Amino acid sequence: MPITNNNEEQGLQQEQLDVVQEIDRQDNYEPIPEINQVDITAPAPAGGIVNVNVKDKKSPIIFLFGPPAAGKTMTLVRLYRYLNSINTNIKPNKDFVSNDGGEYVSRCDNFHNDAVSNLAAEATKGVNFMLLDIWDNGAKKCQILESPGERLFEPDHNKEVPFPVQYVSSIIDSDNRKVYIFILEPNYKDDATRVRYKDRIAEVKQMMDKKDKVIFLYNKIDCSPSLDDNGNVNIKSLREEINDDYPGLLDLFKVKGPRAIIREYDCYLIPFQTGTYSEEFNTVLNKKVKIFTAGKNKYPQELWNAIKKCL
Repeated sequence: MPITNNNEEQGLQQEQLDVVQEIDRQDNYEPIPEINQVDITAPAPAGGIVNVNVKDKKSPIIFLFGPPAAGKTMTLVRLYRYLNSINTNIKPNKDFVSNDGGEYVSRCDNFHNDAVSNLAAEATKGVNFMLLDIWDNGAKKCQILESPGERLFEPDHNKEVPFPVQYVSSIIDSDNRKVYIFILEPNYKDDATRVRYKDRIAEVKQMMDKKDKVIFLYNKIDCSPSLDDNGNVNIKSLREEINDDYPGLLDLFKVKGPRAIIREYDCYLIPFQTGTYSEEFNTVLNKKVKIFTAGKNKYPQELWNAIKKCL
């Protein structure tokens, strides 16, 4: 599962031999040019049966992967805001979910307003699945999939469901190039849960194709000691933090053989922060609401640069 990028390798300096590093914002990337049909049944918001279909068989799949409440939806929201700000067209795919009484289409219709709202709770309300298409200069570059975290990894082992569920297996087995964005965060749950999550990622790796790519998104970087007072991230320190919290995780992607001289890991590590959250009483709704304030653009920018390098 190597990451091949000749321009990148030619520009490597001694202190940047690891692929696990921040993405250089000065790099120039060319826009890249639709996923195997996936049919699954999943609980609908109203309790019925939903058919999920991904019909695009050409463009890469960006697969947001993480447990419930890991920040997948707000990561998607933050990236959506950033791409809109640089005039990159990103919009929900309304054909993704059917047979749910129109609830998914309604969420698609409201997604923009939800995503730009400062009400964080409303932005994530009812989002069981979401597929977004990304277009640039009239060409479709990729699709980003966000799905229920409990179907990817259930923190409570007593509630764990069999893995992979059909839609996950179908996507992993498709011919499309995949970019897996595994979401991590500091101090997640307990040691045993983190080990189980590492093991789940190892399961996914065993099912990957050689052309697939991996990004580790370290969310809530503002809670990490690897972030200094000036807002800079020490990547070496961050790797050590991950090795302590998720023993053996990065080693799953360690390069072996002669290529190890050039790079140590076949993955990207991107520090991330969606923004800040606070509670306020809303007199219109007559209840407390969670207010979202977007963080610095450098985080979604670096994530987007990493995605483009993987495509």
